[in-house]
Amino acid sequence: MMLFLLILLQATASATPPDIELNIHATARSVKIERKGETKLEVRAGPDAGSESRTEIRPPSGGSTDLKDVTVDIHAEARIADPGQNRSEAETSGPD
Repeated sequence: MMLFLLILLQATASATPPDIELNIHATARSVKIERKGETKLEVRAGPDAGSESRTEIRPPSGGSTDLKDVTVDIHAEARIADPGQNRSEAETSGPD
């Protein structure tokens, strides 16, 4: 019974729509990579209640600096927690 309740609570929490949502679908005929490195997108909310982001780039570069017919899909969402429930120590401490 307890396991069923946990699964139900988890499903309910994930069904909550995000406070902020970003969806991007971009295409390019060609992309030239001038500098190697890591690219990432982070989404944070304060106080955070389960923010996430996913980025998919096709085709993968595989070390190539010139890519043709590139597609980028980005999905990011932020959920802002109730400020009264998740206050950080800096927010709750009084003046010195």
